[in-house]
Amino acid sequence: MDSDLFYFCAVVMDTSYVVKFIYSGEAATVPLLHNWSFLDLCNSIRSRFPDLIQGKFMLRYIIPPDSTSCFLESEVDMRMIFRNLVRYNSDFVEVFVTDLPSSSESVVSNTVCEDSSTMLEENDYLGCYRAEAPKSYMTKGWESYIHSEGQKFEGGVVEFRDKLRKYAIEIGFSYEFVRNDKVRVIAQCSKKHSQGCNWLVKAHLCRANGFFMIRMLVNVHTCHGVIRLQKSKMMGSKVVKSIVLDKIRANPNKKAIDIADEIKSDYGLDVAYRTVWYGTELAKTALHGDEAESYAQLLWFSESVMKSNPDSRIAIEFHRETHRFQRMFVTYGAWMKGFQSCRPILFIDATFITNKYKGQIIAASAKDANQGLYPVAYAIVDSENESNWRFFLEVLAEEFAKHPMRRVTFISDRHVGLLSAFPRVFPNNPHGFCFRHLMANLSDKFPAGSYLKDRIPYLFMCCAYSRTPEMYQFNMEILRSEGGDIVAQFLEDLPKENWCMAYFNGERFGEMTNNLAESFNNWVLPLKSLPILDINDGIRVKSMASIAARKQDAQEWLSELCPAIEKKLKENLEVGRHWRVSRSDTYVYEVHCQKYNSMVNLETRFCSCGEWQLYSFPCSHALVVIQQHGSSPYLYVNELYKVEKYRETYSFPINPLPSISKPVHDFGRDAVILQPPLTRRPPGRPRKKRFRKRSEKTRVIKCGRCGKCEGHNRKSCTAPI
Repeated sequence: MDSDLFYFCAVVMDTSYVVKFIYSGEAATVPLLHNWSFLDLCNSIRSRFPDLIQGKFMLRYIIPPDSTSCFLESEVDMRMIFRNLVRYNSDFVEVFVTDLPSSSESVVSNTVCEDSSTMLEENDYLGCYRAEAPKSYMTKGWESYIHSEGQKFEGGVVEFRDKLRKYAIEIGFSYEFVRNDKVRVIAQCSKKHSQGCNWLVKAHLCRANGFFMIRMLVNVHTCHGVIRLQKSKMMGSKVVKSIVLDKIRANPNKKAIDIADEIKSDYGLDVAYRTVWYGTELAKTALHGDEAESYAQLLWFSESVMKSNPDSRIAIEFHRETHRFQRMFVTYGAWMKGFQSCRPILFIDATFITNKYKGQIIAASAKDANQGLYPVAYAIVDSENESNWRFFLEVLAEEFAKHPMRRVTFISDRHVGLLSAFPRVFPNNPHGFCFRHLMANLSDKFPAGSYLKDRIPYLFMCCAYSRTPEMYQFNMEILRSEGGDIVAQFLEDLPKENWCMAYFNGERFGEMTNNLAESFNNWVLPLKSLPILDINDGIRVKSMASIAARKQDAQEWLSELCPAIEKKLKENLEVGRHWRVSRSDTYVYEVHCQKYNSMVNLETRFCSCGEWQLYSFPCSHALVVIQQHGSSPYLYVNELYKVEKYRETYSFPINPLPSISKPVHDFGRDAVILQPPLTRRPPGRPRKKRFRKRSEKTRVIKCGRCGKCEGHNRKSCTAPI
């Protein structure tokens, strides 16, 4: 028997493993011995492919049926091959050999020092002209997506097409379909007719398990110019969709231009803005579903919420004949119960929805004991008008009737529809106007650049913050004398009971603005572009997580007051440490300040400055007297500012839903399937941000490169430096 043949038979008897080397479209199969080291494997590869240079190639391996490629770089990786062969009960492994990127950094001089065996790299002596090291892109693994006949794709034809596109992008060629359907896909190189390229792949559906399998693969290109380029015809919106799904899931409002920059940086590919935009839209649809179908699932969402969260209320109104959605109201039992431990004041406002069917979110929010945002109820309507405001307030009043509710104060931005609906639903509740909006409206009545444009709003602010009727009358005379007919006309239909501290007939706790409603608008900002079902569920999840987190945080608080209130108390204590105090009666004192004197009555919790009564929180004069009286300041702080009330607020959790991705129920022929409202998309690119008023101050952007404040930043700066 021939010696070579005898050696081969001995090897086959010694091992049951086979390794297949694949390099530049060529393949070689050899037995894999148990005692092989990583160096033995490299020597075997070089013996089969003589053009390879030691240290100039990279190895990756795949063990079927697992299609994931792993690095093969050391003895540890070599041992893992044998372990994985046993793990997958396989006797076959494929090793892919690829050349390392050529660069001046990898060029090694053949000159060796006589007294040293260290190689001298030419690139080390080039200084600032030294070439950059090649970057490893996230597309590196794409080259092994298509590798052999019999390869299976558990995701069916969708997974096969996706991996075929990515494989073509990484290798650097384009293909065309000869046949492309759900059962069979045949693709050939696009240079088949021009250069006679032999590359071909045939795959079909395995009906037994639904997998897609490669039946035939000619993985050798006989055409010219097969090289990976920055721009590829195969880089379409579907490939973009597959690589940005996680980014969109984390941030649904991520801009297409930012995604294009990240693809360039992470994948080394230039993709057109339009392609990225379409890919982003496909990703949003894949994650959140079709927006029209989202309306059809609202009834299921309503039933599931009220079943898993008792005492919750979701009221949906729709057209009885067409079943088109009109409006809905949402509140959770946990919100209503927690509101009992918050200050009895609600901030109400509306914000725009920016998805396909538009609309607005009307919301009522409160402040917890630590000055934090606490949602109470919201509604999704088509527009901010009297009918929708009345619908929201009426359902809210019905929910208030179910709970032992205090006299609640409302603060709003004085919308016309709200002004008409509010007295009909809450005739006995105080209604405060947002001072910031009033001041902006008054400022708009004066021309830009005039002295009165800033002077009149300041005088109006003095009137609004007047704590006594006498102070209000004094400031109002100055305002009317300087403002003239413009101010007189502005104040004509503006009752002072709605905006002045001295005349307000309810508990306002010093809240003069509707800023908390703006905080709610920012809180739901990432959700406003999503389908309506995801808006509702997003609010539920955000609130559920917030309640759980704040409940956990409150367990670690040791103070009697919440942190924000404790800080305010310490600040007030520092103000009057040098003031003198004189006693008048058991609980009555006089505080001698630098400019004036104040009278404080601890029994009635009264201070002549008015701050204690208006804010329901002891002012600096009161705190000086409390210390002189020998009492603890905590005894005179309203219970609604204490940690105990904060913990009560967040003691009611929102329960999870069993399955938010559940499809629309099949109720039979008479099933009510909600349809989206009839809307017409306005021309032009949809706006994502609202129009700002001229009186609103915006943050001035200062360029970090040139130092100028001209509306640009370091990235867009074009100034010569």
